[in-house]
Amino acid sequence: MNLKKNFFRIFESRIWYAVFFVFFFLLPITSMPLVVKLVHSDVVAAPSGLLLIVILLFYVLPKLIATHSLPANAIPLICFVIISLIATLISFFYAIPEYKHASVFSASISAILTLLIGFGFYIASALWSQDETRLRFTLRILNWSGFIVLLWTFLQAVFWYTSYRYPEWMKNIHFFLSIGPLYRQRFVGFTLEPSWLAHQLNLLYLPLWFASAITGFTSHGRRFGWLTFERFLFLFGIVILYLTLSRVGLAAFLLTVLFFTFSLLWRRQSIVSKKTRYKPVSILIIVLFILLIAMFLLFLGWTLSKLDYRMANLFQLDLRGRNDSLMYLAEKLSLAARFVYWDSGFKIFNQFPLGGVGLGHAGFYMTENLSAYALKLVEVRDLLFRTETLLNIKSLWIRILAETGIIGFSFFFTWILNSWFRAKVMIHHESKLIQTIGWMGCFVLIAFLLEGFSLDTFALPYLWTSTGIISSIKTQQSQKCTAEF
Repeated sequence: MNLKKNFFRIFESRIWYAVFFVFFFLLPITSMPLVVKLVHSDVVAAPSGLLLIVILLFYVLPKLIATHSLPANAIPLICFVIISLIATLISFFYAIPEYKHASVFSASISAILTLLIGFGFYIASALWSQDETRLRFTLRILNWSGFIVLLWTFLQAVFWYTSYRYPEWMKNIHFFLSIGPLYRQRFVGFTLEPSWLAHQLNLLYLPLWFASAITGFTSHGRRFGWLTFERFLFLFGIVILYLTLSRVGLAAFLLTVLFFTFSLLWRRQSIVSKKTRYKPVSILIIVLFILLIAMFLLFLGWTLSKLDYRMANLFQLDLRGRNDSLMYLAEKLSLAARFVYWDSGFKIFNQFPLGGVGLGHAGFYMTENLSAYALKLVEVRDLLFRTETLLNIKSLWIRILAETGIIGFSFFFTWILNSWFRAKVMIHHESKLIQTIGWMGCFVLIAFLLEGFSLDTFALPYLWTSTGIISSIKTQQSQKCTAEF
C-alpha cells in the first residue's frame, strides 16, 4: 500500500525542478544531430522530446492517476487526437495512391507520433505549471533560454554583416546543435531554418515578453525603474525577429501588435462613448494610427526588398493586363509554390470532407490534385522528379482539414477557441501574473492564425507549451484571487 502511495506521489519530488529546468531550457534546440541519429528523424529532433518521455511516464501519469484531474480545456484536444487516430485507421480502407517508394504505414506512424509529441508537451506544461511557484520558475527559465537564443542569433548577424562569413568555432557549435545550415543574411538561432526561429519567437517568447511589458510583471527579483528583464528581452526579440527575414513571422507579430493597439483603442472608445456623444478626437486618433501602420508597412517592405532576394521585385510589379494577377504576384514574391500546395490540400479536403485522408497521407494525394500551373514552378518540379520526398501542404490549418476532415478540424478549432476565451478572461484579473498569461495567450493564438499557414508539423513544441501554460491557470484562479496571485 505504501509502495503504491509513494508511486503516486513521485510527482512531488524536488528532482522535477531539475528535470523541467532542462526540459524548458532546451526548447530552442529543434534538430540536434545526436537526437536525429537516435530517433531517426531528420526534421524535428529536439532533446526536450527525449526528456518528455521521462516526464510523461514518471510525472504526468502518476499525477493524473493520483489527482484524477486533466488540465482545463484538454477535452477538445483529446477528442481531436482520438478523431485523428480513427480517421487514420479508416483511411487504410481507401485506395491510397502510390508515390514512388514512400510507405503509407511509415508516414502514418510518423504523423501520429508527432501529434502525440505535441499533446505530450501540452499536458506536461499544463500539469507542471498548476503551482504558482513552479509557474514563476518556468517563466524565469523561458526568459533565460530566450535570452541565449537572442544573443546567439545576434552574434550570427554581427559576424555575417561585418565579414560576410561565420567563424569556425561558431560553425562547430551550430552543427553540434543543428543539422540545418547557416544562412546568408538570414539567421536561425538553434533551429533548422529561419522560419522556425520566427515561429519559436512568435509562439512562445515574444508573446510572454510582450505581455510582461504591458502588465509590468517580472518573474525576476530586480527591476531598473521602468526597465524589466522582460521588457529588455521584448525589444531585443523584435530586432532578432526582423533578422530572420521571415515574412510570415513578421506579419504574425505585426498582427499581435495590431490586436493589442485596437484593443486599447476599443477600450478607450468605450470609456469616451459613455461621456460624450461625439468623438472627433477618437476618430482622428484611429485615422492617424491607420496611416502610421500604412507608412510602417511601406518602410518594412522597402527594407525587406533590399535585404531579401524574395522581396526584390516588390516595387517592380506590373499587373496590367494580367488575368492571373494573384499567381503572378505570388510567383514574383516566391510564394507561388505555397499557393499550389494549399490549393492541392483544399482539393483533398473537398474529396474527403468528413474524416479526411488520415494523418500523414495527404502527400500521397497531392500529385493528382496539383494544378497545371504547379508544373511551371521549379520547386515543385524538383520535388516531383528529383527527390523521393512526399509533397507537403505547408499549412497546419489546411493539413488538418485534408487529413482529419471537418470533424477533426472542428475539435481542433474548438480547443483553440476555448483557449482564446480563457485568455481573454484572464486579461481582466486582478493579478499581474494572470493578466500576463492572459495577454500571452491572446498573442500566441493571434500569431498562430498566420504561423499556421507557414508550418504544418505537430512536433514543434512552442504552440503546445504556451497553450499548456494557459490551461494551467484555472486551478490557480479558483484557489487564489489576490492582487499579486
